[in-house]
Amino acid sequence: MKEFLENIKKGRGVRENLAPLCDFLRKNGAYSLTAAEKKEIPALGRTLLSHEDPKVRKNAAKLLRLSAEFDDSPEETIAALYRAYESEQTLYVRSAYPEAMAGRDISAWKELLSERLESLRNTAVEEADRKHVNEETQVLAKLLSEKAKHHFAGYALDNTILFVTQSCYREAFSETLGGMRKKIVAGGVIVRTTKSAEILPNRIWREAVFRIPEAMSIPSEPYEAAKVLAGNAVYAYLAARLKGEGAFAYRIDFRCRDESVKGKFIKRLSLETDRISGGRLINSPGDYEITFRISETEGSECRLGVVFSGLDDRRFSYRREAVAGSLHPTDAAYLMLRAKPYLAEDAQVLDPFCGVGTMIAERRKAGKIRSAFGVDTFAEAIEKARRNVRADDVWFVHRDFFDYTQDHMFDEIITNMPFDAEGETDAVRVLYRRFFAKVPEFLRKSGVIAMVSHNPALVRATLPEYLTVSEHFPMREKGEIAGFLIRYTEACGKD
Repeated sequence: MKEFLENIKKGRGVRENLAPLCDFLRKNGAYSLTAAEKKEIPALGRTLLSHEDPKVRKNAAKLLRLSAEFDDSPEETIAALYRAYESEQTLYVRSAYPEAMAGRDISAWKELLSERLESLRNTAVEEADRKHVNEETQVLAKLLSEKAKHHFAGYALDNTILFVTQSCYREAFSETLGGMRKKIVAGGVIVRTTKSAEILPNRIWREAVFRIPEAMSIPSEPYEAAKVLAGNAVYAYLAARLKGEGAFAYRIDFRCRDESVKGKFIKRLSLETDRISGGRLINSPGDYEITFRISETEGSECRLGVVFSGLDDRRFSYRREAVAGSLHPTDAAYLMLRAKPYLAEDAQVLDPFCGVGTMIAERRKAGKIRSAFGVDTFAEAIEKARRNVRADDVWFVHRDFFDYTQDHMFDEIITNMPFDAEGETDAVRVLYRRFFAKVPEFLRKSGVIAMVSHNPALVRATLPEYLTVSEHFPMREKGEIAGFLIRYTEACGKD
């Protein structure tokens, strides 16, 4: 730090020393600085804004941005930044000045900055200058934005929505929709409805992607695509569904075959969209209300969909925490949907490998229980389960299921069976055998096992004669995960 400062002050290798100085500040902040250095650094940054080397000027602005928290002359810094911005002739440097103003009081300069932004938005741009002009526009727009949060209010409008589901769940989800206009497609089920609020509580869809009738697709060339996103049809659609004031904050999710082009496409599209939208849209990947879902197709156009972050989806609000390997709530919900005819009223429920409690939470959603016990050897998962499922009728126990005892029998054993990432191993096979052998100690003769297995072949290979698979259904298209409903053989024979 001291060496960098001394060299810069003496004019030795200013460019070479300024970049690592900025990097040091970015990584360490003000904590490692002396009081003298905190005073010296902003003053140095202001001086270097007039340096003859454009890269030095750009890094000087960056230095002022990084030193904002300890700058004791903020008004002087803002004035210096604006003067440098106004006189800057090098395009790639211009965006650095408004970027450095962020978080500071710009009220005295707001009108002038707004005029500059308006000029950028209404001036034709040469192709060679487009990248840098768009960057400047986006930074200015974010600096001046008075973005307000909007709330989704389009539930009763005529909406066409792709409800994304696992491919194995599409038929079941479609059946829950009754006579609504719907179509099963590769990604899930497309529904056209004015009753969106009635569909949202369904627990097996993963994502709701809205389709804009006037903009079902966009060009695959980013600058042409921006004309659609920034156009009146898209804005009218969003404005009808999102109520509030200010710009709509968005991010772009581009799904393509060649990942190497993804970042460049998103950057070009977002910069151009911000510039030509007239302040109605602002790219804000860290704090967004809208995701533009763009999916590459075989042709010259991409599919366009919109995901609204503010959609009232509280289905899995209990899922505050998870661990690696945790079952997705929609999978647990699908298992419970398939198990519904077998579930007992006022049941006593056991999950011997409960993880963070997802299966028990979904069982409580599926119908009334008397009590539920979750058991797991993983202490972190048990603690998270206790935070996820806070209910008087549920207990989570940090213990190995094979050492666990209970003074009553259970109506249901529900679980996501442990698995090895490498597939069927000897350890997993032994675990399945031990599990089935222990079932009679816990499950009533009228009871049912509802399980998810990542090793479906092992279920039948290790199932003892006194247990029978009543139902078996895939939960992934390739069959690597499946659901099973298992009962005592004697009880199955009475059906």
